[in-house]
Amino acid sequence: MSPTVKRLISEVKPYKKYVALVAFMGIANSLAYSQMALRVRDLQNTLQEGRALGDLEIVAIYILSLGLVVAVSRYFHLFTMKMISEWVVNGLRERLQGKFMKLSAGFHGDYASGSGGLMSRILNDTKYILDGYQMLADFFREPLLAVFLIGNLLWLNWKLTLFVFIILPFLLWFLRQVSRSIRKYVTLSQEQFEKITSTIKESIDGVKTIQSFNLAGWMTGKLHKQSELYLQIRKKSQSRIEIMGPVNEFTAICAILFVFYYFGIEIQKGAQTPGDALAFLTSMLMMNVPLKKLQESYVKIQETVVAADRVYKMLDDSGEIPEGKGQAFPENWSTITYRNVGFSYGGEIANLRGINLTIRRGEQIAFVGQSGSGKSTLVNLLTRTYDPTEGEILIDDIPLRDFDLMALRRHVAVVSQDVFLFSESISENIHAGDLERSPEQIVDAAKSANAYDFISKMKGGFENRVGDRGNLLSGGEKQRISIARAIFKDAPILVLDEATSALDSTSEREVQKGLDQLMSGRTSLVIAHRLSTIQNADRIVVMKNGEIVEEGKHESLLAKEGHYLQFWQLQAKV
Repeated sequence: MSPTVKRLISEVKPYKKYVALVAFMGIANSLAYSQMALRVRDLQNTLQEGRALGDLEIVAIYILSLGLVVAVSRYFHLFTMKMISEWVVNGLRERLQGKFMKLSAGFHGDYASGSGGLMSRILNDTKYILDGYQMLADFFREPLLAVFLIGNLLWLNWKLTLFVFIILPFLLWFLRQVSRSIRKYVTLSQEQFEKITSTIKESIDGVKTIQSFNLAGWMTGKLHKQSELYLQIRKKSQSRIEIMGPVNEFTAICAILFVFYYFGIEIQKGAQTPGDALAFLTSMLMMNVPLKKLQESYVKIQETVVAADRVYKMLDDSGEIPEGKGQAFPENWSTITYRNVGFSYGGEIANLRGINLTIRRGEQIAFVGQSGSGKSTLVNLLTRTYDPTEGEILIDDIPLRDFDLMALRRHVAVVSQDVFLFSESISENIHAGDLERSPEQIVDAAKSANAYDFISKMKGGFENRVGDRGNLLSGGEKQRISIARAIFKDAPILVLDEATSALDSTSEREVQKGLDQLMSGRTSLVIAHRLSTIQNADRIVVMKNGEIVEEGKHESLLAKEGHYLQFWQLQAKV
């Protein structure tokens, strides 16, 4: 038994009482169903021998009772197994979502299929696992039914049974050979489907860009090529799945004809009765049901194991940010220190190197530099979206890695250029800043963020839904709601990552009012797009190629006539 199959079986342990019910009902169903085949012989012999009507009624009542047991046991057997499957797979989905939210930004940035591929793991792969678990009901019922029916056949005529079952090893060998090929193509089809999911999500997320650049044809062509390859793989997979049915059916026809011929001779000799022949053929035909179910289940198990391998590989991924040592965040901290900090995304090029910086509580520190100079990376390390590959960051004398991760992030609020809003109401988006706080201060936060006026003019006010990623709002409105969320969080450390760079002048002025209110009394790390907004910063840190090249106040940096002056002059010409 493979490790993956063992893990899949372990998933149902919390529901062992329900599994026991499934097993009991499967046994009852198999036993009653197989007995019905034997009672057909009694019915035939009673009719043929012209026995009393009372004898016929007894046989009929017995068969009817068996039929009732079959019906009731089948219902509870299948219903319970399907509910177990839903519970287990729902748990897997939740664990996958939780895993995705714990994985580092580096993992999400490097994952080849992007968020669409991750969605495929949650939706498509778990669907295969759900189907596989539901087929487990067949493994409780069908093997037992097959054993009971074989018992019928051996009891009725053991010599004929052994002769007929000579073909069984051939069928098992054929099934094994085909299943190997099926597993190969199932793996390929799931990988290709992940690419298709990624492309579809990309086409939805980027619909405005696609329309503005007339890329609809290109995206359609891309999806078409991926779909064609997917269909070719599925064609090979399905051809191997479907070949098993005709082979089994043809073999069964040959066996049935032989049994008819054998019993024809035996009845003429008086060695067997028509009832014996009918019971043997009924049991033999009933054997087709468990054999076909087991064949289908075997195929499903191949798909399930492949999907489970992919899911468990994701759950076991070591790319999540390691939890700290549980160190509480100090309330009266005084400094944030970057000590010889270096960072690389995994390539040879370092994004940061040799960063030494001390930020005092209450300071407003601005970071400027060309795109790719390491500004965003430097401030994002503070929330442990990534961890430094060299050196360390400390709050006072405590390394960032030692803090309880949730406690650390509770003390840092981030407002970035790329605003993300949940597709809920405005009030829920602001309340998301700190769900443990009472929502009573949502209105005050909106006022401080200079967002109250436009919210109050909306038809639904604070209960107005913002749409997917906030697409029902303008850029300035979204940004002000994100500022209100940060104000509501009331964290002592604030990170502003080019929060106004994507806005027009009018929106920027409105947003800047909210930012000024937000920064008041907080330690602020500001990545500036427009230098005019950071002239009053306590310190300005100039970065180039992942290093700090200048540091000081606005006037002193201009007086140095270095990198900062060049940036200032370039913006003055614009």
